[in-house]
Amino acid sequence: MESAAANRVRREDVARAVAALLRWLQHHPTPAPEPIYLLVTLKRAPVRRFEHTLRLPRSPFPSISLVSDRLPAELPDDIDPLPASALGSLPAAARRGLVLVDRRLRFPSAGKAAAKGRVVPVDLADPAWAESAREAALRVELRVEGGTCRAVRVGHAAMAQEEAVENLVAAVEAAAACVPRKWRNVRALHVKAPESIALPLYSSIGTGDDGKAEEAKRKGVAVEEQGIVKKSKKISSAGR
Repeated sequence: MESAAANRVRREDVARAVAALLRWLQHHPTPAPEPIYLLVTLKRAPVRRFEHTLRLPRSPFPSISLVSDRLPAELPDDIDPLPASALGSLPAAARRGLVLVDRRLRFPSAGKAAAKGRVVPVDLADPAWAESAREAALRVELRVEGGTCRAVRVGHAAMAQEEAVENLVAAVEAAAACVPRKWRNVRALHVKAPESIALPLYSSIGTGDDGKAEEAKRKGVAVEEQGIVKKSKKISSAGR
């Protein structure tokens, strides 16, 4: 039963939705790559606060930064150094990425400064701190504190399409397996960027999105792409 449930979201449908979203993001560049989210909508909210860690095949963060005034002698090439003073105002790229903060620093303002990314304390005295940081970059939280909808970060605009698809498929399967009552409690799944419309991936029987989801599958999310274009035109007109 569960193996059949894992196939409710077809990989080809995920690939079409991701391709449409990445095309839109390419036409709306930003100083740092925009995040990509999986929206999980439940039929019933959990009775208690629900929190679960999902491990993705690829990091959904476009960068990893290390904030410290005493950097290690050998800093990996994929980790960007930042001074402690940067905690008050992180660069745009760092705000969208994973921010490692030396445990010896006090960082009360880091959470707000990196609101669109994630801040993780790191012990630089540990010889394996870099490996631990890369592992942390693969993990995202599915947390439902109230209501029935939650966004989970699964990628970013600079990712290769196949990498984003791989992450999204893994996130869908992991999320549906860990929420209370599993697939029976999943009302709908969508993928979106902060300013785009939500592209449907799955809708349970009896919900109002059934027709839209099926139409998107048949037409290769052409309807959603048109909707994104219309939305972007409205945003451009409003800014004039």
